[in-house]
Amino acid sequence: MVGACPCPYKETIVRVKNGEEFIYHVSYGATSVKLPWSNKPLTLVVVKGYGKKPMMILTSLQVKRNKGGIKHIIQSYIKRWSIEETIRFIKQTYDLENIRVLKYRRLQNMMALLLAVFYFIAVILDQSNKLTIMAGHILKSAKRVFGIPDFKYYALGDGISNIFKRCPGKLSDFYRNKADPQLNFIF
Repeated sequence: MVGACPCPYKETIVRVKNGEEFIYHVSYGATSVKLPWSNKPLTLVVVKGYGKKPMMILTSLQVKRNKGGIKHIIQSYIKRWSIEETIRFIKQTYDLENIRVLKYRRLQNMMALLLAVFYFIAVILDQSNKLTIMAGHILKSAKRVFGIPDFKYYALGDGISNIFKRCPGKLSDFYRNKADPQLNFIF
């Protein structure tokens, strides 16, 4: 099926990995398909040249068979995986499933703090020219053996964690005189 799909649209994509530029010559196209057990019309979008095997996206959306319509489906799919990777990053880096609080409101407050931290990492550190140097120091603190991958938020999280490990106990001094050290914000 993939070999039968015409890929008339071509683009050149330049990606930077570990300071090196990689050039990909990709071609993409779409064809209508039907599953044997369903009468629902589907569209198979095929992208060749980005990996060893062609990327295939099966969608029930009506796709305009022009360059812009097919490219929109591909970009939407890639954005969706970026969102999935972000959620996985937040859950793993901040050990989200092991947070123990006594009230649901406190869990909501913890999530608000985690999202604020991730916003700082993803938007402020990643996109601000003034803080590029700080992000570079944080990435160096991550002490990655095989370099920093494209999705560098794991390395940023490790770097921030390593920096805070240098000064243990400073936050616990803040809570020492508090009766209830759990988050007790009111929104």
